[in-house]
This record gives sequence, structure tokens and C-alpha cells, in this order.
Amino acid sequence: MFWLQALGLVAALAVGIWIGRPRPFNQSPQEIEDLLSKSGSRKKATRHVTFLNLLQRKMEKGSDRRRKPSGRRPFEL
Repeated sequence: MFWLQALGLVAALAVGIWIGRPRPFNQSPQEIEDLLSKSGSRKKATRHVTFLNLLQRKMEKGSDRRRKPSGRRPFEL
């Protein structure tokens, strides 16, 4: 039974490497230049809420931190 698990592991690794391999680049420099020279509005990236974003999100904003007095005081003699 162990050989079946090992074979499945090797097959999964091979499929992962095959999917993640770099693809051939087949655009000519002229085609790229034409696409970049087009004038028009640019699309803004959309932000998606994911589970990791919810875990990493800071509950306190930067503006809130700037508003509250810090524990540091200026140097006094």
C-alpha cells in the first residue's frame, strides 16, 4: 500500500511542476509597443476580502494612532 501512496505523491509532484512551468513567450516587441502606446483609462486593481486579509487586518487605523497621545515625551531638563 505504501508504494501506491508514493506513486500518487510522485504523480502529484509531476503534475504540479508541469502546471507551474513557464510558458513560451510569443508576442513580438511591436505588438507590445502597440498595446502600451494606446491611450485610454487604466483599470484600477480591485481588492478582494479573503480569510487571510481578515486575520491580518489591523483593527486600529493609522489616523487613530496619530490622534492618540503617544507615551513618548520630548526631552526635558
